Amino acid sequence: MNKDLTFIIPAAGKSSRFESAKTKIFFKYKKKFLIEYVLEKCLFFSKNIIIVCNARNLTELKKIIKNYKKRNNIKILIQKVPNGMGEAINIALQKTKTKFSATIWADQIYLNKKTIHKTINFFTKTKSLLTFPVFFKKNPYTVVLRDKSKKFKDILQTKEINYKINVGESDCGFFVFKTIAVKKLLKKFIKNKVVLTTKSREIDFLSSFKFLKDNGKISTVKAISRDDTIGINSKKDLK
Repeated sequence: MNKDLTFIIPAAGKSSRFESAKTKIFFKYKKKFLIEYVLEKCLFFSKNIIIVCNARNLTELKKIIKNYKKRNNIKILIQKVPNGMGEAINIALQKTKTKFSATIWADQIYLNKKTIHKTINFFTKTKSLLTFPVFFKKNPYTVVLRDKSKKFKDILQTKEINYKINVGESDCGFFVFKTIAVKKLLKKFIKNKVVLTTKSREIDFLSSFKFLKDNGKISTVKAISRDDTIGINSKKDLK
């Protein structure tokens, strides 16, 4: 259990691709809501949890959290306008008091605890600004770009580009970083409108990485398996 770490779970999206009457995080799979799988992974490593949701999901989310003994340390913040993960994380960081923070997407139900542990350990040892796990896969949803010396250069969302990437390093929807530095920088990037996606015009957390690398080391670790990269965008993604 890490007292210096707060987990941030952005969960204010519309889940438009999920094809369900309910918001994706409240879909029940094998007797658990999807959000519970992610919440329980976080609680294994830290009691400090911040969930950023929209007003529509607040009542339902509170009902779920009541089932957890450590719920007093689970905070819920509201993102009034679902305008991107970057803004959701920015909202949470304003209330984060721990030295380190970690963000995990609310649909990463297959993310292995071993990968989380490996990433946190590597982050701590290397004293990076930000660390995240990656895995090579076909048709990646996101792809990591590197320079000639194999150092991190950028991370792209394939939905935002006009060409196809057949194979590449994909992230796993999990990122660990230094709270104060990223809080200050992300707020600045949002104000300067440099982290807006090209097509969807959302405030994007991943888009900040190419700027964050100029302020500290961004490192990656190899995830345990390809399953770590799977986000639940549609019901077909459920095993």
